[in-house]
Amino acid sequence: MFLKKSTTTLQGKTYNHYKIVESYRENGKVKHRILFTLGALTDEQAARMQLAIRAYSDPEILVSKLDDLVVTKHLAYLDIISLHHLWRSWAFDEFFKTDRWIKAMVFNRCIDPVAKINIRDWLGETVLPALLDFDPSSFSSYDVYRELDRLAEQESELQSFLYRQLQSQRPDFSDVFFYDITSCYFEGSKCILSALGYSRDHRADRQQIVIALMITPEGYPFYWRVMDGNTQDITTVQGLVNDVKNRFAIKNCTMVFDRGMVSSENLQSLEGEKWSYVSAMDRDEIAISDFFLTALPDPPTLQDWEQVMAMREFISFDEDQLLFFRECVDGESRYILTFDVARFQDEQRMHQRRMEQVLAWINQKNESLAQAKRARKQELLEREVQMMLKRKRVKKFLNVTIEPRTHIVTTKKGLTREVQSFKLEYSMDDIALTKELRLHGITCFISNIAQAEISPREIITWYRRKNKVEEAFHEIKSHLELRPIHLTRAKRVKAHVTICTLAYFLYNDMERRLKENNSKLSPEDALGILGRCQLNKIGVKGTNQGILKITEFDNEQRQLINALECGYAGEAKWYKKVLKRAENLM
Repeated sequence: MFLKKSTTTLQGKTYNHYKIVESYRENGKVKHRILFTLGALTDEQAARMQLAIRAYSDPEILVSKLDDLVVTKHLAYLDIISLHHLWRSWAFDEFFKTDRWIKAMVFNRCIDPVAKINIRDWLGETVLPALLDFDPSSFSSYDVYRELDRLAEQESELQSFLYRQLQSQRPDFSDVFFYDITSCYFEGSKCILSALGYSRDHRADRQQIVIALMITPEGYPFYWRVMDGNTQDITTVQGLVNDVKNRFAIKNCTMVFDRGMVSSENLQSLEGEKWSYVSAMDRDEIAISDFFLTALPDPPTLQDWEQVMAMREFISFDEDQLLFFRECVDGESRYILTFDVARFQDEQRMHQRRMEQVLAWINQKNESLAQAKRARKQELLEREVQMMLKRKRVKKFLNVTIEPRTHIVTTKKGLTREVQSFKLEYSMDDIALTKELRLHGITCFISNIAQAEISPREIITWYRRKNKVEEAFHEIKSHLELRPIHLTRAKRVKAHVTICTLAYFLYNDMERRLKENNSKLSPEDALGILGRCQLNKIGVKGTNQGILKITEFDNEQRQLINALECGYAGEAKWYKKVLKRAENLM
């Protein structure tokens, strides 16, 4: 059915007459029959009539007043689609073929972390059920916990899968890995894995677990392990070597790890497996090393450090001359001493400030002791002195002794009496002070990689890049909300760590793709921008009529989906399939 116009000319004037006509077929020929004769219409009237006929003929066309149109529901769309694309690009759908909730829990961590019991409700506010082709309302919220139990049993297999995927998809994949551990505390719950220990979250009052993480130089995690909360850093390396060697069949690799894990046993364990390593020495170890005494026998000062660097054959690391290094070799071990100019200057000024503060405190304390009207207890004074020396970090080289003193005090009634008090005397241990000053600005990297294979500059660069693990822990704990943990069963605690690690895997992949397209946005910001594009149900007040529409993409969103290689999300041919599946969910 359509509007047909007939034009006639009478006495030099043109007249338009309209009829409503429908097509039909007779003897194989298309013919028209007139349904209604409308007569003459203005152009505006004709346009309105044409719109009315289209609305009558096409059930998808909705005619209503603008005031009667309302958005009755909306679902998260473009952020979900982008994560869905990344998930599929790493073939996670193939690994989690029978799991309904893993994908939802991982995406939720990336976008808007909620408690596991609320995952089903959150899922119903996204288009993810349309992509997964299942209705979350037909399942119990407790299914999530049963799936966590299954995930814990898949941990080893999942890590092997990730390793194989990285090998196949990253052309520059190499056997160089960064390793570190962190802690994560519990809130209002107990678990057999939890214990009190050294808290990197500064929550010594909470029981915790310890998490080991291994990532590639690009930041992709592929190995993690949950350990008891009182596990010490230095005890984790040997177990890691055996586990990684057996799980991934790695024969030779290079481990880059923090100085807190360096011990002779750990280094021997790595060397026994013919693994290479890059790490750093503890400051106390540097101070007693023969090579350090040879390389820097006297501490530089703020006035002569440039001359000292030249005289002791330190080489500038960069054009700005902000870092200098010197290599020392002892058998198969290489030691690269570095002198950080900015840190040296800061530590020198901080040392001077602390010394001034401590000496000023001693003078003030002596004045107070000399005017004391009551006897002082030596034990309390000793404790106060030791706390001050420790807080100001001068205990190693500043010696403070407490000498008994007496003085006469006159009371308000004019009587005099003798008061037992003390005086603080101090002396400097010049040898200990020299050792301390020599360490200002100094770091010592250690490696067993042959000089022919890697330069000192590369060793320094590798260790500096170790902060990728620290960045991973920061993202997992903050944006992905690993902590605090409220779960109690060991399996579910491990699975929770796995969920957050998988979410970081997607985060890191998104960050890499954005950087490759010269975007400075963080994954969190990018998901926020993508999240503004939603699937909306637009209806008419007082009726059941409604249509599904996607928020129109803006330029920034189009740039992001192109950078993430999922530009198809804006193509009508693709998203109409999603709309069709979503109709039953709205």
